[in-house]
Amino acid sequence: FYLFHGVPRSVARLVTLSGLDSRLAASDNYYGSGVYLADDPEKAAVYAYNKEDPSGPRTLLLVRAVLGHAYLTAEMEMKVGRRAPCISGHHDTVTEIVERVDGKDCIRERITPRPCDHAECHSMVASPPNARVSRSTNQSQVDGIPCREFLVYSHIQCYPEYVIHLMPIVRSCDV
Repeated sequence: FYLFHGVPRSVARLVTLSGLDSRLAASDNYYGSGVYLADDPEKAAVYAYNKEDPSGPRTLLLVRAVLGHAYLTAEMEMKVGRRAPCISGHHDTVTEIVERVDGKDCIRERITPRPCDHAECHSMVASPPNARVSRSTNQSQVDGIPCREFLVYSHIQCYPEYVIHLMPIVRSCDV
């Protein structure tokens, strides 16, 4: 599959040199810690936001992704940890633990492995009911319609093949 991944311009160069690494992803995302991809470039462009230049160009990566046996879910959120669920949908449980260390609250996560020995899926496709397959304009929904997302949990499943720089279109209205 060819899918899109949005990154800030400052990160694009690093990714092209070292690849996308799911181990660096946050674990508190909707579907766990993985590389999030989209079939809709507008959906991916949301994540290419540049704090230094909000109205400036956005950078997308066109990623060659190997999904293997994908777990399909219609859930809007599914905290799965750092790997895809098994074929029956069982997944690791992520629990945040707050500890006091030197007078400061420290959050660490505890991952409890899934309680089964079913065959493992290699990726996840999140396609909530009535999911928009293309033409999105914000993070997760367009006019209340959620967008489809693809997740891979291993860096060897995705290769950033092309870098695309998008310039915003400035429109003026003649009244």
